Amino acid sequence: MTDDLTIRSAVDADVDQLADLYNHYILTTPATFDTEPHTVETKRQWFSQYSDSGPYRVMVAVEPDGKIVGHSYSSPLYPKAAYNSSVATSVYLLPGEVGRGLGTRLWNALYDELLKVDELHQLFALITLPNDASIAMTESRGYTLSGVWREAGRKFDRYWDVGFWQRPMRLDSAETP
Repeated sequence: MTDDLTIRSAVDADVDQLADLYNHYILTTPATFDTEPHTVETKRQWFSQYSDSGPYRVMVAVEPDGKIVGHSYSSPLYPKAAYNSSVATSVYLLPGEVGRGLGTRLWNALYDELLKVDELHQLFALITLPNDASIAMTESRGYTLSGVWREAGRKFDRYWDVGFWQRPMRLDSAETP
C-alpha cells in the first residue's frame, strides 16, 4: 500500500474493476457465499442500489494510475423494512494489499460516510469462519461477536460457519476505536 492512494466514493466507471476484485473472492475463498463469478452487468445491477448519500455506500481505494486495490461497502442487512436502521458492512482487498492497514482505512472512510445517515442504529459484519485477519480488523473497529451460524453455507465441498459481529452506529466517545 502506498500513501498516495485515494479513498473515495465509487462511481459507475469502477464497476468493471469491482467485479474483477470480488470475483477473486468468489473463485478462491469462502469469504463470500456467491459461487458463480459476477459479470460486469451483474455487478452493475448490484451497484445500482448504492448512492453518494443514504445507508448503502461503496468506497474504493484507488492508486494514482486508476487501479482499484480495495473497496468497502454497506448493504441491506435483511430485506424487511424494520431492518432499515441496520446495515451489513464489508471490506474486500486485492490479495497483495491484505495486512497493510488498507482495510481499516477503507472501513473508516465508509464509517465517516455512514455517520451522515441519522437513521442508522446498528452495523453488522458477517465473517465466514475461520478468518483471523477479518476478525481482528472488525473487532478493532468496535464490533463484538453476537453469534455464529454453524455450517450455514456450503462451498468448495465443505460447510462453513458464519460469525455475526455488531456494533452500535454511534459508540460513546470512551468506546470509539
